[in-house]
Amino acid sequence: IIILNNLPASCNALTIGQVLQIPFPTPTASPPPPPTLEGAAATEQACEKVVITVQENDTLSSIAANYAVPQEAIKAFNGLSTDTVFLAMQIQIPLCMRAATPGPTPTPTTPPPYPAPNLLLPTDGASFTLANDVVTLQWASIGALRDNEVYQVSVEDVTEGEGRKLINYVTDTKFIVPVSFRPKDSLPHVMRWNVTTVRQFGADDQGEPIWESAGAMSKERVFSWTGAAPASTQTP
Repeated sequence: IIILNNLPASCNALTIGQVLQIPFPTPTASPPPPPTLEGAAATEQACEKVVITVQENDTLSSIAANYAVPQEAIKAFNGLSTDTVFLAMQIQIPLCMRAATPGPTPTPTTPPPYPAPNLLLPTDGASFTLANDVVTLQWASIGALRDNEVYQVSVEDVTEGEGRKLINYVTDTKFIVPVSFRPKDSLPHVMRWNVTTVRQFGADDQGEPIWESAGAMSKERVFSWTGAAPASTQTP
């Protein structure tokens, strides 16, 4: 404006009504747009990567396994024609090429182990004679059992000494020892028993259930059971 109207630099000589010539603004050129990356270059630019230095005993396969990136992807990203890497060689690892990590396979929720059943009757060391045809074992419930869970009751004839043992599975909190397990001789036999919880997880070839432990075992108790009257001794 100063140059076009021959005005002094201070512009202090303007008067009211004075006509001034206003020049049109000089257009400012817009900056050119940044170059657009194409194809592989754009992919490489967007890919998150990390630069590593090959250490002693490193191989391309071990590096690929360590970063969960396919070996071929590392080769392509670094322009390698072979699988050979050298000590102190720098390699770019394209983290964007990592294989997706599969989520965990949902598994049935297994309840925590049950506590040991508390044995009630018979008391420890109780004796059963010829008058007792039935021996009933009882214990306190550990809570509601699931459909595939039962109590495992084990009774062993300790006096027999030949591994005579009875194992049964019940859902009740009592078990009647069958008369067939009663000793056959006249001596009182010591019977040892305990209770635990088990869970069925399959069946064998005969369709019989296969059990696994579902909780702690109770303390062991013993009782004695006399099986037959002693033979009478004839007096001469």
